[in-house]
Amino acid sequence: MIDSAPNNHLRMADVLHGASALQTSAHIPIAQLTPLLAAPASRSIKAVVTLTWPYSSAKGSVAFLLSEPDFRLRRTRGQVRVQFSGSSAKEIARSGIASGDHVILSLDGVEYDENTVVMPGRGVEFELKFAERLLLQECSHILQKVFKANSWTVPTRRFPGSKVD
Repeated sequence: MIDSAPNNHLRMADVLHGASALQTSAHIPIAQLTPLLAAPASRSIKAVVTLTWPYSSAKGSVAFLLSEPDFRLRRTRGQVRVQFSGSSAKEIARSGIASGDHVILSLDGVEYDENTVVMPGRGVEFELKFAERLLLQECSHILQKVFKANSWTVPTRRFPGSKVD
């Protein structure tokens, strides 16, 4: 859970409230995003990170190309570029979110930038921007914990001359 309120440390109550807010928000398809969307604070998108523009300390920003988890929905307005700046960008950079990770992104605090160059195949004709207000849940780490809980083992390498227990 990432909550990028400036200079605040996340308390357990804040994390639980944020998780609850994301789970109870109305998840909408990326294709339905529009600057005219009613009640954006109560809406969110579920997506997979397909491209990452790394954190730039010069610009103080990081960006993702978010896509519908179902690849069949990506062709028709199923992808959007999301740029994070300010404290949002710093939290995203610290989180380690990367391509292939699944996220739930609240639209509370979103700004629409309609003056961006539309990348071919991206889908929507604008870019989402977040600065100091961000509520995002990264879902891939939950899956990794499930794998560890099921006692899946990773093969270990044996090196010549090493002691085997």
